[in-house]
Amino acid sequence: MRFSFPILRLRPCRSGHIRRDLCDAHGIFCTFICDACEARKRAAYDPKIFTAATYPADEAIDDD
Repeated sequence: MRFSFPILRLRPCRSGHIRRDLCDAHGIFCTFICDACEARKRAAYDPKIFTAATYPADEAIDDD
């Protein structure tokens, strides 16, 4: 019998923390972050995308 375990991937920032996804308010993936680099990574994006349910986009966002 084979067991499947999740692979814990560390951030390349060398903090030693486990990485996780940073997604916007629509659930769109932005980047990988950890506790140590979250503030720095979020600063690279417009803060409105993490809190506003709707924000202006250059491309149409489809439901499918």
